[in-house]
Amino acid sequence: MFYRQKILLATIETFGGRLKRTDCEKLLFLLCQNTGKNYYDFFPYRYGGFSLTSYHDKAILTKDGWLSPEDEFVLAKNDSILAQLRPEDRKALVTLKAETTSLGSELIRMVYLRYPYFACKSEVLTRVLTSSEIEETRRFWNFDETPSLFTIGYEGLSIDAFLNKLIENNIHALVDVRNNPFSMKFGFSNPAFRNHVERAGLHYYHLPELGIPSPLRKGLGNAESYNLLFTYYETNILPKNAAALERIRQLLQENRRVALTCFEANPYSCHRQRITSRLAAEGLLSPILHL
Repeated sequence: MFYRQKILLATIETFGGRLKRTDCEKLLFLLCQNTGKNYYDFFPYRYGGFSLTSYHDKAILTKDGWLSPEDEFVLAKNDSILAQLRPEDRKALVTLKAETTSLGSELIRMVYLRYPYFACKSEVLTRVLTSSEIEETRRFWNFDETPSLFTIGYEGLSIDAFLNKLIENNIHALVDVRNNPFSMKFGFSNPAFRNHVERAGLHYYHLPELGIPSPLRKGLGNAESYNLLFTYYETNILPKNAAALERIRQLLQENRRVALTCFEANPYSCHRQRITSRLAAEGLLSPILHL
């Protein structure tokens, strides 16, 4: 069992062994914020900070018999997981329990007031905050509509941290430039990846013709081999895909803020940087920002 899964089970245990879905998300969110530890990452969603990974873990823990097969988060065993946590995390949960006087709408309200950015996608804002509180909360949201082309790699990121980066930069469309949109990491393989991106409120597009076929990636082990591959890519693949490059320009016009995505965290270790360089050389005037 991963330690983060113990954190999830211990949170449910601390609050009586049963939590509604939204309450569980908010309490996990507060615990991670209070401790400064990203056991789970979150992105703004319908009721505030949300973690797809926590629901993935719920399914695993249900299959393994730790949680009941119910809609809510319900413990299925009497074994104490809280006792297995590190002392500082046990203390943090006790503190969280003491400061949480109510659940439901009041808990959502408390989270929005403390962490206003995470209310930017909320569907219940007017139900839990006053007009003046909403006005103050909106100060922490990103409304920048400057046309910009971003690139982002998901290496080292959870699906939740990845989606949060897109939202905090007010990106409206994601262009997947992987030849094969498959990953061993949870959340980054299609069709699930497309669903997650669209669930977060963005448009998703896949341009596989701009990817590098898997056979060409075999044997890569040093900077020289990568440079040879990218030189081949610029010389033999990009020139044959002018229509796909034009599609990116079109999507930028339609959506204003667009991100290209692939795996590597460092854009200079990824072909997406060669795509943006080609677009810039062909006259793209929008800023290019590597996240």
